[in-house]
Amino acid sequence: MKLQRASMAALMLVVGSMATMGDAHADPSGGAICVPVKMGPHYHQRCEIHDVDENGNPYTWVYWIDQNGQWYLPAD
Repeated sequence: MKLQRASMAALMLVVGSMATMGDAHADPSGGAICVPVKMGPHYHQRCEIHDVDENGNPYTWVYWIDQNGQWYLPAD
C-alpha cells in the first residue's frame, strides 16, 4: 500500500512536470503502465508513459520506482 501511494505521488509529479513543458502534454487518463519487477529482495516498478508530441510523433518515456517510492530514470 505504501508503494502504491508513493508511486501515485511520483506519477503526479511526472504528469505535473510534463504539463508545464511547452512541447509535451500529459494523458488525461494517467497513461502510465507500471509493472512490478523483483530486484534482489525488493520489488521495483518499471513504468512507461506513451504519448504524442505536438508534431504528432509518438514517444515512450520510461522510469522506475524503487521500494521506497522514489522514482528514477534508467541508466541507458
